[in-house]
Amino acid sequence: AETEPSAVVSKGSSENKINFIAGEDVITPPVDPTDPENPNPPDPIDPTDPENPGTGEEGPLSIDYISNLKFGEHEISGKNISYKALNKNPFVQVTDLRGAGDGWSLSAKMTEFTNEDKILKGATLSMKDSVLKAGSASNVSAPPVKSDVVFSNQESQLIMNAKDKAGRGTWLNIWSGTDQANEAVQLNVIAGTPEVDTEYTSSITWELEDAPK
Repeated sequence: AETEPSAVVSKGSSENKINFIAGEDVITPPVDPTDPENPNPPDPIDPTDPENPGTGEEGPLSIDYISNLKFGEHEISGKNISYKALNKNPFVQVTDLRGAGDGWSLSAKMTEFTNEDKILKGATLSMKDSVLKAGSASNVSAPPVKSDVVFSNQESQLIMNAKDKAGRGTWLNIWSGTDQANEAVQLNVIAGTPEVDTEYTSSITWELEDAPK
């Protein structure tokens, strides 16, 4: 005899829950700029900047890493010259673990290149043609928007801008180029300004705000 089709005689339901809070005390280490998902990032992250472990800033919204730019040693020239950065993959890394999608903005401003009372007058730093990468390739958040910048004075420049619901998770802005001669990051020095046997230093202040611009 044919068997009767089976029938459901009893049923119940179960419920699955997970709750998330902002990553308040999380320190996000720098990831590999060439392969952000690399489980074993190189040490140092930037061979040109080996003493830089990252900022150690705590979340939920943090700047995790900023490359120090190196331009090496050069003979004085009688012409205006653009010197290319030695760093192959200088980058800045930002992480947003707030989970609210409020957006954020990263700006930077640069001081003059100086050595005590000596000033490298009129020197400008250009950072262009960067690439944005998510710390996780499967991140579904909209990316922040990046900008090319030229630091020609001490005014703040917008580097990355994450509008509403964008820029969640970890994001890198990477100025990749040729090792020891990175055309994406160039320092333009005006003829007649360098002093012999003088190392000039400038600092860039990076500021992360908790809303887009």
